[in-house]
Amino acid sequence: MDAKKLYVIIIGMGIALAFLGYKYVTTNNDLKKYKGYYKDLSIRYLNEIMEAPALEPSLKDGNIISIDFETNALQFTDLDSKMFSIQDFKGKTLFINYWATWCNPCLAEMPSMADLYERYSSNDAIVFLYLSREELKTIQEYIPKDESLQKLPIYKVVTDDEFFATTGIPTTFIINSSGDLIVKDVGSAFWNDQSVFNFIDNLLGIDEV
Repeated sequence: MDAKKLYVIIIGMGIALAFLGYKYVTTNNDLKKYKGYYKDLSIRYLNEIMEAPALEPSLKDGNIISIDFETNALQFTDLDSKMFSIQDFKGKTLFINYWATWCNPCLAEMPSMADLYERYSSNDAIVFLYLSREELKTIQEYIPKDESLQKLPIYKVVTDDEFFATTGIPTTFIINSSGDLIVKDVGSAFWNDQSVFNFIDNLLGIDEV
């Protein structure tokens, strides 16, 4: 094969590879746009059908169960990698929400979660913990994309505990200051409903104005 023919073949292969690379990039970008559109559509739909949470306890043999702070293994870090354990919050009312960046029902309820947190964030008697089991980098990179998440105390689970086992997410646990699990709610809900405010006000001994 002479040099001229070889040169033409090499140029042709280069053009073909460039075209395939272009198609890959555009297809990948189109896929990302589609996924983003689907996520937005899914969240909008969920907001249309969501209701206030039932605010019901998780019972065992008809009795409310309590957390054992001494043996519970739950540990988590904030976005700056500072370590915490559930023992750090013994004696507090705990509002614990398990969520994930890929979970549309989780993201759908976050605006109402932000409203709820803002209402009680200055009250030292209650602690809000929004826990994800994902990698810390995944959480950190997603936070700027969601205004509601930016307002919440977000943590990454390091070691989990069977006490917080659930059939799916989002799942929200409310534990009173005595350690009793008084609410276990699975699925997305409107957490800024007046029924929730009344429930937490009563829990914290806040008199209605």
